[in-house]
Amino acid sequence: MTIAFLVASLLGVVTPAPTKAEGCMATAVGYRVMNIQGRVTAVWYPTTAKPMIYPYVPNFLGRVALNGPVTLVCGKPLPLIVFSHGDLGCGIQSIFLTEELARHGYVVAAPDHADAAICHTAPGSPSSPVPQPDILNPQDWNESSRKDRREDLEAVINDLLAHEEFRNVIDPTKIGAAGHSLGGYTVVGLAGGWPSWLDTRVRAVLALSPYVMPFQVKKKLRNVRVPLMYQGGTLDVGITPFLAGTKGAYAEANAPVYFLELKDAGHFAWVNCGNEHMRESCLSNIPSARLIAEYSVAFFDRYLRGLPGSILNGENDALAQYKFKLASP
Repeated sequence: MTIAFLVASLLGVVTPAPTKAEGCMATAVGYRVMNIQGRVTAVWYPTTAKPMIYPYVPNFLGRVALNGPVTLVCGKPLPLIVFSHGDLGCGIQSIFLTEELARHGYVVAAPDHADAAICHTAPGSPSSPVPQPDILNPQDWNESSRKDRREDLEAVINDLLAHEEFRNVIDPTKIGAAGHSLGGYTVVGLAGGWPSWLDTRVRAVLALSPYVMPFQVKKKLRNVRVPLMYQGGTLDVGITPFLAGTKGAYAEANAPVYFLELKDAGHFAWVNCGNEHMRESCLSNIPSARLIAEYSVAFFDRYLRGLPGSILNGENDALAQYKFKLASP
C-alpha cells in the first residue's frame, strides 16, 4: 500500500471567497509559477495588480493577477508559508487554501515534489517515482524517509529569501509550514519531528490529515516545539484516529497545539473542491472548505502575526470536535 492520495478530485479545484479575519487583507492575489533550483513551484502573494480569471487547470479557475508584482500589506513585511502536497498530488492541489492565505496577506509557496503525478503545477512536468517505506509499517520510516521533500521546502525558503523581489517583502522571522497527508509528515519533520530535518526558521506548523505515525512510533513528536495545529475529519478513517484519543498525536504534542475534526470530511477534504470550480463557490458552498480556511488563517495569524485569531478560543458547533492546549504564561 502507498500513500496514494488520489488527488483526482483535485481536477475540480478551488477558488474561495474571502473569509472574515482579523488584520489587514490583500487587495488582490498575485500568482506565478517559479523554477526554484529545478523545482516547479506555485507561488501566491498579495499584489496591487488587477486580478483576472485564471485557469489553474481546465476545470478550475482562480481570480489572480498572473505574474503581478509583490506588494506589502498595510506597509508591513509579509509572512511566508511553504506548503507540501500529499503523495502523488502537486503544488496546486489545495488552491482554496493556498490562494486564500495569500488573500489574507501571506506569501505561499508550494513546490511539486518528485512524486507529483496525478496533477502538475506546470502542464507536462515529469514525475519521478521515489521509493518509500510502506505506510502500514511506520516503524520502518526514519530520517532518510522522503528526505527529498524536506530538501524541496528548504530550497524554496532559501531561494525566496534571496530572491531579488521577494527578499524585500518577506519577513524572515515569520515563516510557517503547512502540509496535507504525506505533506503533513514533511512539515512536522521540518519542525523537528526528525531532529536532522529541523529548520528553526519555521515558527508554526499546520498539519492537514497528516501521516505522523512514524514520529509516534519513534517517540519523536515531543521534538516539535513550535505551535502546531492538526486537522482531521470524521470520515478520514486512515489518519484521524491516530491524531485523536489519549494516545494520539494531539495528546503527545507540546503546547500550544490544536486539533479540529471536520464533520463528514474524508482524507481529500483538503484537496480542491470536487464539483466547485471557483475559489468563491468552494468556500461558499463547501462547509468543510470554509472551516479549513478560517481556522488555518486564524492559526497563522495568531502565531506568525501576533493577531488574536479569535475563532481559536472556543467551541464551534460546526465542528465534530475541537480542542486545544495552550502553553503556560
